[in-house]
Amino acid sequence: MISVIIPTFQDNERLNKCLQSLSSQSLEKSKFEVIVVNNYPSCEINVQVDGLNLIVTSEGQQGSYAARNKGIEKSKGEILAFTDADCLPDKNWLLKAKEFFDRDLKREIGVLTGPIPLFFKDPKKLSPSEIYEKYTAFKTEQYAKDGFAITANWFSRTSVIQEFGGFNSELRSNGDTDLSGKISGKYKVVFSPEVKVYHPARYQSKELVDKYRRVIGGTYTRRFKENKKGFRKYILDFFVRRYRFALKKIVTLSPNESFAILSICHEINKGALQEYFHLVGGGEPKR
Repeated sequence: MISVIIPTFQDNERLNKCLQSLSSQSLEKSKFEVIVVNNYPSCEINVQVDGLNLIVTSEGQQGSYAARNKGIEKSKGEILAFTDADCLPDKNWLLKAKEFFDRDLKREIGVLTGPIPLFFKDPKKLSPSEIYEKYTAFKTEQYAKDGFAITANWFSRTSVIQEFGGFNSELRSNGDTDLSGKISGKYKVVFSPEVKVYHPARYQSKELVDKYRRVIGGTYTRRFKENKKGFRKYILDFFVRRYRFALKKIVTLSPNESFAILSICHEINKGALQEYFHLVGGGEPKR
């Protein structure tokens, strides 16, 4: 059996769309279960999809990795599948992953991942944030080559996840990088183009700013909590890379797209600076 684990935080509408995609999977429903972990227990989840082997539980500790660990505790499957509440798995997502693990007779796979194509509110009229994401989001094939995976599209044997102790529940971001990096030291991180999950491009600039603030917070917790000087160098490098990316696009893209990217990079860097002072001042990483 495959156990699909989905953390959610005040996102009923998109969660139900995700569950509908899982209800339409080509894999027989008897061969998988879906575990939804409510990471905001004071707000009840309203599930509007029937026919799934569905478990709804909750986790009071804030953070998607704490929620995923709760899902792992509740799971019965030999294989764990992770995705997010705003994602839409391809109809063959589970079937293709199962076939991959069935062929892995030597049990060499630590993580199986695949592409995460974006979809847009209006493909003919992208917002500045959507334009930015079109050129930056989800380079999962390269991540896999580097030994990493992200939890929007991740499969592992339960025994492998347990061997490494699950996700670091103290992290608000970077928990997938942390765990997949450990796993890749012993097992393979494999990319399959057939194991596909669709993800909405972030429409508002605030969504992107919040994303990068979470990433910075996770990096700070993992690497720089006791090294403020190193963290300052990391932030400066972060600024430079954003603006360098924007300047390169000026000569390769239309004025409309290049200006949109430059404006988003500026907003991201402003948010990064705010997060830097928040963290070095003793604040908690952003959820």
